[in-house]
Amino acid sequence: MTMVRIGDVWDRTVDVLRGRTAILIGIALLTLVLPGIVAGALGTVVPLQDPFIVAVPLVRLAMLVLLVLGVLAMTAVASDPAVDRAQGLRIAAQRLLAALGVLIALVLAALALFIPAGVLFRLSGATLSGEGTLDMSHAASGYAAGAGLLVLLAALLGLWLSARIVPLFGIVVNERRGFGALRRSLALTKGSTLKLIGVLILYFILTTVAMLAATMVSGVVARLALGGDATAGVAFVVAVVRTLISAGATTVQSVFYARFYVAAIEREQRMAPLA
Repeated sequence: MTMVRIGDVWDRTVDVLRGRTAILIGIALLTLVLPGIVAGALGTVVPLQDPFIVAVPLVRLAMLVLLVLGVLAMTAVASDPAVDRAQGLRIAAQRLLAALGVLIALVLAALALFIPAGVLFRLSGATLSGEGTLDMSHAASGYAAGAGLLVLLAALLGLWLSARIVPLFGIVVNERRGFGALRRSLALTKGSTLKLIGVLILYFILTTVAMLAATMVSGVVARLALGGDATAGVAFVVAVVRTLISAGATTVQSVFYARFYVAAIEREQRMAPLA
């Protein structure tokens, strides 16, 4: 069976990033960077007091919706060279509700994976402190060990599922599917799961290292430039840098996922006469 070659997918990803840079940057600025800067300003350089503090959850919800919109638009642009920024955003708006519905279903499924572990932690006598940390001082070792094992299994299953839904948004955008995109995604990733898991792990490591390094460096530079007393200003600068790193990582990830979808479709078409 012909497999999707991850190296080829990455080469195509680089080609799209080079050839459609202006379009992708425009989408990222509109849907990822600007909302992130606004959110970073709230509570730092823009103090929040009652009753406006209730707007914070609404801002975060709006950011999440814009994030999904941006990823859908990037997916459309990276999937089809004929799609420009305006068309990508229009397609994203048309498929937004379907994508949100699928994401909600995935979040509920992810929560369900950890319910058994939560029950065992509760039975073990473990408690949550006021700071949100887990207090295991009075927990029964047997229940706690079982809960820990279930958490590990749930995390591994979550990693497997994350790899199997790599082409999900490509399907939602290009095949106009809703919940049926989940089954379709499982079919397109057949035979590529382990490779995709490796890609996800590498992506997580690189993104985490870049985020930590950028946060530390920007924090030090901002503190030197603004002074040690400018806590709010330093926090805002760090938030902006984190937003830029996150936007860049999301853009690369979205393009890679879209190109994997295209490669999987091409493989499927090649294999169709042999079926």
